[in-house]
Amino acid sequence: MRRAPSSVALGMLAIGLLLAGMGAGRLTAPSNTRERPVATAATSVPAPVSSDDSTARTTGDRTEGGAVAAALELAAAPQTWLYLGDAALEAAVRRVATSEASDRLVDEVVGEVGVVRDALARSPGRVWWVVRPLATRVDSYTSDRAQVSVWTVTILSAADVAMPQSDWFITLLDLRWETGAWRLAATSESAGPTPQLGGRDEVWEPEPFDETLAGFERVGAEAAR
Repeated sequence: MRRAPSSVALGMLAIGLLLAGMGAGRLTAPSNTRERPVATAATSVPAPVSSDDSTARTTGDRTEGGAVAAALELAAAPQTWLYLGDAALEAAVRRVATSEASDRLVDEVVGEVGVVRDALARSPGRVWWVVRPLATRVDSYTSDRAQVSVWTVTILSAADVAMPQSDWFITLLDLRWETGAWRLAATSESAGPTPQLGGRDEVWEPEPFDETLAGFERVGAEAAR
């Protein structure tokens, strides 16, 4: 069932957190060790951060390919948006939204991301949050407006807060060409398609999930400092 129009971040960040008891701690994240050491429960990272250097800045040529590039950038934006403070998050959303949709999207994103961010901050261990766009489809295109669907998977795990889980969905992004860039006017999401677990896989608990990934670096830039 298609969800009502919302920000590109909402469906992903509101993932059924499966809140299980709350631990005490601050938001941490697996990072690229070229930027800083991988965070552990003993080396928590202050959150949220105020820097917005890694947030989406949609541009793209005024072409169909440019619209697809902007849609992919927007679909991946929640990877970094989770780690931003409210002021930086508002600035990031306003940078990519149309002038007409800007206030609405800011209210939606800042409100819902804040709730999820605060919940995850209670985890005593690392928070694994991975957003990966997998495929795109252009549903309509003109030089002034484009609708692009992006099939995306997110992975979330946080001790005492969220069981290791993946969410597969298609996000339809309604883009408008405004002030020299493709900007977000609205989004809607539909569930799936969702692959089943492989025959040799099993359900994991958060602690062994994190322990098995000890030493791994998440691919891509990490916003958390």
